[in-house]
Amino acid sequence: MATLTGLLRDHPRNHEVAFGIGVVHAFHGEHRKAIEWFDKAIAIYPYSLESYINKAVAHQKMLDIPDCVRAYQKVVGMGDARDLEVAAARSFIADFAATIRRTEGVSLDAYLKAGDHFNHAFALMEGEDWQGALEGFQAAAALNDRSAPCHGNMGLCYGYLGQKAKGMAALDRALELDPEYEPARRNRIALEKMEEGEPLENITFAVVNHGLEGLMKNRG
Repeated sequence: MATLTGLLRDHPRNHEVAFGIGVVHAFHGEHRKAIEWFDKAIAIYPYSLESYINKAVAHQKMLDIPDCVRAYQKVVGMGDARDLEVAAARSFIADFAATIRRTEGVSLDAYLKAGDHFNHAFALMEGEDWQGALEGFQAAAALNDRSAPCHGNMGLCYGYLGQKAKGMAALDRALELDPEYEPARRNRIALEKMEEGEPLENITFAVVNHGLEGLMKNRG
């Protein structure tokens, strides 16, 4: 790392230096930092196939499968179809698409778009924009109705908006999809105590995307 840092000072626009720093971070399990440096390498040289490959692996290690797939899609689009790494990327995408079709009942494209809506909505929810977040989760659910975290978060948003009945229905749907989804179970208890028209107050929320973990276990 010391050598690479020195090279970076002398060659700040060298994509191979940025890539190397990313590899060191990845070697130490610092996947988020690794991705930042792979992105820097790609910004300097958009055809850095090695950066996309390693970025995909780092996202996979973080269970961020949508961004992993997107990186592998770049590999397939840019690389030589005869290369083993390109073939492996294509196989990963095909396997994941098949898993999504089997478990979620939607196409890979719809799943990825739903994930984008989900992430944007979750950011709004963290900022306490409950109406904006609700609309985002609804857009995600319109593309993929089998996401327990999506329905669970819709239930929480309804609760903060004072709509108890709709919130309970959304949380029930989340638990129907995943009976072990603990955030929905906790939030349902909170909503049971509220009155229709009286918004929730001071409820701590957290989301663990059990769906991705399940998909990883069910691949193949």
